Amino acid sequence: MTLSSSALPGDISYWVEFGLTIIPLKQLLPHAAVEADTWLESYSIAAVRDHFAENPRHRVGALVPEGIVGFRATSAEFDGALTDFLKSLGAPPMLWLPSGSFYRLADGESISDWSAALPQGIMAIAPGETIPVPVGDKLDRGRFGNSLADLAIITLSVEEDGGSVADADLPAMELVDTPLATMSVRGSAASFEERALKIHPLLGNVAMLGQATVWYAPPNSGKTLIALALLLEAVRAGHVIAGNAYYLNADDNGNGIAEKSRLLDDAGVHTLIPGEKGFEPYMLAGQLDEMVAEDRCRGVVIIIDTVKKFVDLMDKRQTATFASSIRRFTQKGGTCLSLAHTRKNPGANGKAVYGGTTDLLEDSDAVYLLSEAVDFDATGEKVVKFESKKRRGGGAEEAYAFAA
Repeated sequence: MTLSSSALPGDISYWVEFGLTIIPLKQLLPHAAVEADTWLESYSIAAVRDHFAENPRHRVGALVPEGIVGFRATSAEFDGALTDFLKSLGAPPMLWLPSGSFYRLADGESISDWSAALPQGIMAIAPGETIPVPVGDKLDRGRFGNSLADLAIITLSVEEDGGSVADADLPAMELVDTPLATMSVRGSAASFEERALKIHPLLGNVAMLGQATVWYAPPNSGKTLIALALLLEAVRAGHVIAGNAYYLNADDNGNGIAEKSRLLDDAGVHTLIPGEKGFEPYMLAGQLDEMVAEDRCRGVVIIIDTVKKFVDLMDKRQTATFASSIRRFTQKGGTCLSLAHTRKNPGANGKAVYGGTTDLLEDSDAVYLLSEAVDFDATGEKVVKFESKKRRGGGAEEAYAFAA
């Protein structure tokens, strides 16, 4: 669909001229903020312009066009494999975004052909999927071609150069019996596959399903408000069963407890408060271990607010033990978001620094540093910036959320 884009604001016109169909996305979720079929039925420059004028919180996204395919790593550990795979295609992508690197499919080839042939750790982004596109200072026009027609064409029929490894003179080998063999899980792959959760965004795209995530932020930065808003949105969307969600509120006064308890009660979400119903923070690690032993973790979502009330973050041994309990919980299908404070004094670069030892950070799947984004939003509302310090499985490198 080709439109005259002269009336569009900012860099949206660039993507229209590039050949993409624009669609608004939710602020933190990688999903369309509108019903796609309805949006496309009335798609026009005026509709695009009016929508973003009326909904400044929505991100600019696009639909992957027919005949186009993108590739991305399923987690950070496969970034090297993705680089090798893209090199094997014989042509560089003329459109590479945080969401993936994009090519044109050869005539007669389909997305299913490519999906079946991809190496481990690489996934295809199919036509019709929504992707965020950069605008403003995130858009570097010199990095891309001028249009979809400039994208390289790839085909499965191209032979890949694969140098063979020469045979080596190896010494004779024999099977050795070791005490490790009695603890091996060889032969259990099917059971692990059955209980593993497919990684996808759960709380926006800054906390993934089945992962241990930590948000570090200054006090009163809006981290709790954002976390609860995203949790309630996930419950409403059916991504989380309300009765499987637990908010551990150990960082609030009486009024805050009352307000948040009412909000979560109405949604059917559990709240646990130190001193109420026999709950105390020191019990959490043991309760997680009990859930793991009894296999009662799958689909459970826990938000810990704040983590320093549950473990001494300055004690490496305590923190490592606590983080291990969370790790076993997520390995059994649970999801945990821990909220933590940054230090009072910023680092040498002027940015906030996480508090405590590095053990919690190192033992988590994803870590974000939150800060207030100055002059990001013209409405005057507080906007919180999420900056990734560590991530696995496609979490956002950078995101923004409204905390007011």
